Amino acid sequence: MAPRRTKPIATQVIPPFSPSNARFQARLIDFDTDSPVLTSQHEAFLRNTMGAARLNSSFHLRLFGFASKLGSATHNDALAHDRMNAVVNFLQKIDQRTLSNIEAFQNFGESLSRGGERDDSPEFRAVELHLFIGPIPPPPPPPNNKPVVIEPVPLPGGPRFKEWSIAAPGGVTIAEGIGFGFNMFMIENRKLAEKRGYFQAAAGVGASLSLSGLKGAAQVIQQILTGTQGSAPDFQDVTPSFPVTFAEVEGCLVRVASAGAGLVKGASIAAITFSGQVTHHGPSGFPLRTAEDVFKFVSAGEGFQLGAGASDLVGPLTRVA
Repeated sequence: MAPRRTKPIATQVIPPFSPSNARFQARLIDFDTDSPVLTSQHEAFLRNTMGAARLNSSFHLRLFGFASKLGSATHNDALAHDRMNAVVNFLQKIDQRTLSNIEAFQNFGESLSRGGERDDSPEFRAVELHLFIGPIPPPPPPPNNKPVVIEPVPLPGGPRFKEWSIAAPGGVTIAEGIGFGFNMFMIENRKLAEKRGYFQAAAGVGASLSLSGLKGAAQVIQQILTGTQGSAPDFQDVTPSFPVTFAEVEGCLVRVASAGAGLVKGASIAAITFSGQVTHHGPSGFPLRTAEDVFKFVSAGEGFQLGAGASDLVGPLTRVA
């Protein structure tokens, strides 16, 4: 079996969002992202449920399929349908009456899911099952898809913050071989009053960063952080959409797009974006890890340049102080 795209959550069978008077009822959640494959918890519940139901002379099934908002609506509609089919196929192997005893088979796709277009909450990657014993029950009410109340699961990585500031003092070109340089960043967690220094390498064509170049980057940034430079860098307050950790900030890819690139004194402007993976709570308390633009800001000043003359650079950060 292929590895999961999303980390499984601890409890994958929960009470239905739309309770009924069915003898057995549950919401099978946390299907893997973009997958209709049942989990072992789903199979155990279905096996136990059908094991009890098949002892009776009659039973009736209602099934409702769902998908998260991630992906297109058309694709999610088909995905939710496939998840319901996976449930039916599994039950059919246990009791051949399953197909003839389905009296509701309704696909909602992503239409009842909450959150934004990139939301992938596990409770919306789901199939809801209601199994009645005895005569055919009255028609089902439409599912409201209102999440059950679940205590938020603690997010990994320790304390998270929205109070950040960033300084981009500029870039330095080091004339060595073909030439290379680096962009400098200072990141401050205002809540902790902690500052850290980083560089983003910018090698020229065919060049690579040498040990002396790395030492030069570290020395420049350390001088700025310790206040031995002529003037302190200007920090700009930035606020991410979700609280983040230092580790998530440090794991970002940084895009620096410059207009002017230091060619005109006092006129260089750089649009800077920090993009990375951020863990946060979904609409009903489950942890989600999504791709986000963590910080976006503009740095202007006479000293900013893009390392070895590049006008658009994307790369990781390396901490030096």
